[in-house]
Amino acid sequence: MPFLFRAAFVLIAASLAAAPARAEDVTIGEAVLAGAAKGKIVFKNITIKDGNLSQSEATSLFTGALSREDLGAMLERMQASEVKIPEAEVFAENGDHFTIRDIAANAIAHGGADNLTFATADGVLPDDSGDTKVHSGALRVEHISMPGLAAALRAGDPGAAAFRFNHLAWEGGDLSAVDKGTPAGAPGGNRIQLHTGAGTLDQSFDSDGAPLEGAASLTGVSFKMPPQSQGGATLAAFGYPEIAGDFHYAGAYEPATKIYHLNSYAFDFANVGRIALSGQFSNVARPVFGGEKDVREKALHDAFLDWAQIDVSNAGLFDKVVAYVSLTQGKTPDAVKTEWRAIVSQAPLLFSGAPAILAVSRAVDKFITDPRTLTLRIKGKDSPLKLDEFAHIDDPSAFLNRLEVTGSPGPSGPAKPAPGSKL
Repeated sequence: MPFLFRAAFVLIAASLAAAPARAEDVTIGEAVLAGAAKGKIVFKNITIKDGNLSQSEATSLFTGALSREDLGAMLERMQASEVKIPEAEVFAENGDHFTIRDIAANAIAHGGADNLTFATADGVLPDDSGDTKVHSGALRVEHISMPGLAAALRAGDPGAAAFRFNHLAWEGGDLSAVDKGTPAGAPGGNRIQLHTGAGTLDQSFDSDGAPLEGAASLTGVSFKMPPQSQGGATLAAFGYPEIAGDFHYAGAYEPATKIYHLNSYAFDFANVGRIALSGQFSNVARPVFGGEKDVREKALHDAFLDWAQIDVSNAGLFDKVVAYVSLTQGKTPDAVKTEWRAIVSQAPLLFSGAPAILAVSRAVDKFITDPRTLTLRIKGKDSPLKLDEFAHIDDPSAFLNRLEVTGSPGPSGPAKPAPGSKL
């Protein structure tokens, strides 16, 4: 629940930005931070140890009584050895309700902290067909800093502040939502279930705050549809009572050369397959990772995509799809594959024979024939692709002609239509 820990940290940090120099302990039985319309956050039994704020200052911070300018000034001076909030309730304008328990932060100074934790978070999101329920296990974030937060708050652009931490560990969580098309009394229930296991994120920064290396993982992810739902029946027909898998990310940035390496961004699904993205970006200036909004956006648009690659591995899904189509259409698996190959062979004609589409067509044709792996690598034909080009594609044909695509080599000769096919 990234938005929860970030919001909680900002609020805790704000509460410690006070002027008095002497350290003292402050307790607040309850404080209500009113938001827009009916939204509010209720903090219960706040304890601030060795902080440089008075009782009245702490209360004004937790009730949102400070202007952005005053809040920014206080954040530059804040300090405290510990903050504990046994419970915080978040009430959204639309009726959503979250309860976060045992929030704690230690060694807070100048918009940073040694660590921030909470024990659990539970939420209810009302809906006409039944409430959606959310649960999060324990979360721990270590070595946090938020440079530029005070200035960003004064400017009314919190996104301009960099949010840095070295390690995050999350126990995972669950989401349960009602499937509107399934009756409440259906065998097996009528709720969609999403579960996530343990998650971690590690990253490092240079002395100037530029990111260097990052790695993340989320394991034990599973997704279930109600057995009697249309989606559940479709998954069961393919032999999947649930979809389960893991996520992994690894990347590195070179500040001196302004090159970002996306080493892997991969989803691995059990008995389904794996899809992984990788690539290299150049002219990635520091403002991409933090700064004023306009500067961030310009820096991002000025960066270049040197190359990107997608790798697909089949672990059973393709074969199950072929078998399902074969059964429902009364055709042999080979006939189904031949039809698909014939369709793929027509794709270049839809794009005036663009070489990039032809390369993709050949690679996909190869995969259909021998469904094990598919690899496609994309780059600019004569020069790297500026990211701004992707945001302003006025002439698709001209853009396709800027691409150079290489992939798994396809078999020689076009596929022949299957018997009875209209192609």
